[in-house]
Amino acid sequence: MSIARSVLALSCVTLLAASTVAEDWPGFRGSSGGRSDDKNLPVERSKENLLWKIKLPGAGTSSPITTGDKIILTCNAGYGTAITRGMSGKGGGGKGGFGKDPGDQTKLELLVVCLDRKNGEVLWKKEVKPKLPETPFTGMMREHSYASSTAVTDGKNVYVFFGKTGVFAFDLDGEQLWQADVGTGKHFWGSASSPVLYKDLVIVNASIESKSLVALDKKTGKEVWRQKGLGTSWASPVVVETKRGQHEVVINVPGKIAAYDPATGKELWTCQGVVAERGGGFGAYTASTPVAQGGVVYAIGGGGPTPSAALAIKAGGSGDVTKTHVVWKAKAGACNCSPVLVGDYLCWVDGSMTCLNIADGTSAHKVRLYDGRNEYVSAVLAGDKIYALTRGDGMFVVSTDKFEKLGHFDFADDNSIFNASPAISDGRMYLRSNQYLYCIGKK
Repeated sequence: MSIARSVLALSCVTLLAASTVAEDWPGFRGSSGGRSDDKNLPVERSKENLLWKIKLPGAGTSSPITTGDKIILTCNAGYGTAITRGMSGKGGGGKGGFGKDPGDQTKLELLVVCLDRKNGEVLWKKEVKPKLPETPFTGMMREHSYASSTAVTDGKNVYVFFGKTGVFAFDLDGEQLWQADVGTGKHFWGSASSPVLYKDLVIVNASIESKSLVALDKKTGKEVWRQKGLGTSWASPVVVETKRGQHEVVINVPGKIAAYDPATGKELWTCQGVVAERGGGFGAYTASTPVAQGGVVYAIGGGGPTPSAALAIKAGGSGDVTKTHVVWKAKAGACNCSPVLVGDYLCWVDGSMTCLNIADGTSAHKVRLYDGRNEYVSAVLAGDKIYALTRGDGMFVVSTDKFEKLGHFDFADDNSIFNASPAISDGRMYLRSNQYLYCIGKK
């Protein structure tokens, strides 16, 4: 299957309103699991293709989204903003950022920021009052921020998630429409899952806040359903279309992949992550978000003491489908980043670019790009190129025919960490570090 045909045949992982145009990047990993048909993005950074760069009003690791002429992202300011590269490695913190006093938590500000796509000008900025106390800015919290969840838009309004502070809806002029609580819990690693839209619902993985998957009416914020007992997961839910044209909300949770009816929250099926002799499941740490195509769900997980694994599962099952719907399983994976489908391959970047054949899970390509692992950023596909942004080693560009390195973007002048996945829209790519937002494209 060619890359062009693969992109045209995508089964959307996020259902969005018809008012959202195809060129928008309306949520975490866009509307097609990190894929775009843009073919003319540059492969090296230069003065000509860096169209603009702006200093953001706060820190954050949420990804930018686009709708029409607007870019929307979230930030935190006033407390816990010192996330820079330092002694712990190119992608870590060390004395460059971790040794700094995070400040007074009572001064924490949560921000929703809207910028002009043409030049990065701030069109509006809204502050959300946090519910304190929040997780202290220590340990793993210093690896990301209090603004880690990517917003989602239906082209009319935007929906943001700030963990225990709640879910918020704004119109595209910045007026707050509603606020909803989904739980009061917190974790020493913070909160990170991004919301997804299904028809008139905003669906949120609130496992950190209440061990629940929660659906809210996107017009009012009223809770429509709640599925309890998720366990602890930082993965974002995705909406998958089965071969019969039905829809399921699929999420990676401790020990299994689970699917729910997006209209009611009823559990439809579960699948164990790894074969029993290797420990079962993906372990207690689950952060990678699945992707889907042609009625098949692809998921990766593992890392640390948990064996790495990848799975392909046919959607549309019922009950425990571990023995009936698994297409293949493989001993390869990563714990934080999410995969992207590239033609006939499932790929991800975690120091190396790993590609498995989607037909049977066998290894197809493995290319070492840099000396690192535990990557937070998820690679994206643009036309016939894979763009792999890293936490501290710049962005690598790889071809999709021979999987050879084509170029590299260096961000040595930015000492902060890149944790957010890129957004691609209308021939431009938007990259967010902990300090800056970059717009890259051809003039």
